[in-house]
Amino acid sequence: MIRRRTLLGAGLTVPAVGAAFTGTAEAKPGKPRAIDATVITTVSPVGYKVAGLAIEYDRPVHGGQSPFDVKVTLSRPDADPLTGTRTVVDAYPNNAPEFSEHPRPGRYVILELDENDPLARAAYNEGYYTRFYDLKGAYQVQGVTNTGISNPVVDDYSSGTSGPLPYRFFTPKVRPGRKYPLVVTLHGHGESGTDNFAQIAGNQISVAFANPARPAFVLSPQAPPGTPGTGGWWRSDIRAAVLDLVKATIAKNPAIDRSRVYLTGLSMGSYGSWAFLPENHDLFAGAILVCGAGDETAAVTNLGKFPIWAVHSIDDSVVRYDVPGSDYRIFKALEAAGRPVTWSEWPGTAPERVQEAYAADARARAARSRSKHIFTTFPAGTTPVFSHGSWIPTYPNDVILDWLFDQRRA
Repeated sequence: MIRRRTLLGAGLTVPAVGAAFTGTAEAKPGKPRAIDATVITTVSPVGYKVAGLAIEYDRPVHGGQSPFDVKVTLSRPDADPLTGTRTVVDAYPNNAPEFSEHPRPGRYVILELDENDPLARAAYNEGYYTRFYDLKGAYQVQGVTNTGISNPVVDDYSSGTSGPLPYRFFTPKVRPGRKYPLVVTLHGHGESGTDNFAQIAGNQISVAFANPARPAFVLSPQAPPGTPGTGGWWRSDIRAAVLDLVKATIAKNPAIDRSRVYLTGLSMGSYGSWAFLPENHDLFAGAILVCGAGDETAAVTNLGKFPIWAVHSIDDSVVRYDVPGSDYRIFKALEAAGRPVTWSEWPGTAPERVQEAYAADARARAARSRSKHIFTTFPAGTTPVFSHGSWIPTYPNDVILDWLFDQRRA
């Protein structure tokens, strides 16, 4: 997503932050009048949020000031609505309802909103699952209520169904004669369901790879809901359906580089990946696995030469760090079997550049030792939001993602 960092540049009328261009429901004749609004979302490291609002006017906006008062009402079944006001951090005109680094006069005023607002969230937890507020009609500004919802990046995915699996598929801009990687993502238990949305909007496991700076196809199936430990990716028939979907996707898309097909999974998706890879590792070139567990014997027997970067919080209260079958135990078993492992540790709450420096060091050490396996530990109390959420700092880490994209199957 393109986000502006400053107010309007030279040559355009600049209101103060929190002020608006002329245009209200009660505007005088001849003045621009707000007629609609569209919320603009983002999939942030901590989940689905409303990051902005595009106010549409009945004619181009040219200047003037009027305060923006952005009201929000978030409703969900069987609960009282959450109401309040959002903070505007930037405002500028544009000729489309989207963020821009180069705004221009048009029929829209774009409001960038503070993503740290308590009401910025657009999802909530219902039991074990991630659910989403109905954002249509949730925002009011300039006398109008939003009718539109824009999901940058997420809206670029196509959707489909394969056997029991709904799935989303992202296609990069393909140049003739070029080949591109395919990333297969296995979401966590919370994103299970049938909405064909949570697996790409619940967190960044999928959208992190739908990045034009690192062009790739991204395939994100959604597992059916089920009991932790027995449902979802734990089911062998569902994993078989994933295998069929991956093979069909490769066959239908000749621009996919068959030597650069990757797998990533978090929590339940990491369990699924550890179960999936021993018999199917020859389909993939590498994997990023986050806070999961599997079969130590199967991993040692089949994945000794298969590139894996695993990440786990030492104080994870959901998937324990040091118990039989955990990521950590699997990597210890690989090391005991003579496979070099590169061990790394850094706080998951450190600034992004600091975490990437730690990751770059781990990657360099792995290259020197010719290690196919890198393990990263987040020390106790350093995982954002909650101890199980080690995916939160993992998928924004460009060094880890670049490492994956450098792996190639012989």
